[in-house]
Amino acid sequence: MSQLHLLIGTECYPEKLLSALRELVEGLNAPAVGAQHVTCSDETEWECVAAFEHWFSARMLPALKSTNRQAFRSVNLGGRYEGGSLRVAEEHYALSETDSSFKVMVLKINSHAAVRPTPRGPEYGRLLRYDRESACCGALAALLEGNQLPAIRELADTFRLGEHDRLAALHDPSLVPIEHRMLAAAVVNARLQAQRAVADLQEHRPHSPTIFLILPCVTINRPGPDTELLVGQFAADWTQQEPEVKYHGLGDDPAAYRITHPRGQLRIEDPHWPIAE
Repeated sequence: MSQLHLLIGTECYPEKLLSALRELVEGLNAPAVGAQHVTCSDETEWECVAAFEHWFSARMLPALKSTNRQAFRSVNLGGRYEGGSLRVAEEHYALSETDSSFKVMVLKINSHAAVRPTPRGPEYGRLLRYDRESACCGALAALLEGNQLPAIRELADTFRLGEHDRLAALHDPSLVPIEHRMLAAAVVNARLQAQRAVADLQEHRPHSPTIFLILPCVTINRPGPDTELLVGQFAADWTQQEPEVKYHGLGDDPAAYRITHPRGQLRIEDPHWPIAE
């Protein structure tokens, strides 16, 4: 099991997660590496973006101009995976047609939720923004409120995919405690957006042989340095005629999450990913 897998479901600082990601990518010995980063438009995500640039892009990606090494970025309400975007990003980093080797393509998808301490324990979903209390993530808060903006309707459609009534579970305090509701919504969103990306790449052969690593993550926005939670990891091997996809990590049913804070550190597990002590 890689160091990255050991971080699934356990809160850590972004540099620890990204160092483990670099170690995994370097171990694949690919001659080329590309990346796409999907984040919410919320300004609180600047730390998440800066960390990915510093700890991964600047050290692993090819230079576009001089020493500038950047990931392909998608920034929108709620950190939604935009259909077809991974195909565009993959083409940007594709090897030449005469090169028979392969590349690694990393897609990191970040949802986010703010946290604040209370006498009862950590409470997720609101922060003090410019001296005023504000929802964070605002897009996920709008989703839970039933807002009908186009982007929020798209989020709602994604949450309704499959067998679980996720929105009903998130509104049921007996299934998801109110203080954890926004965190659970962010975990589900990251997981579902990653699944959308996997479905997208399975339908379209890449321009050059590629191993895709897709990481759904949740940024924990704090008054101090932000932390991060790795929800899971999809690996899709498109170096053969058909893609082979594997997944390790949490599922997409918020009612199944067990959220704890041993020694103040967030941990999430469910039947798909019990954390070994």
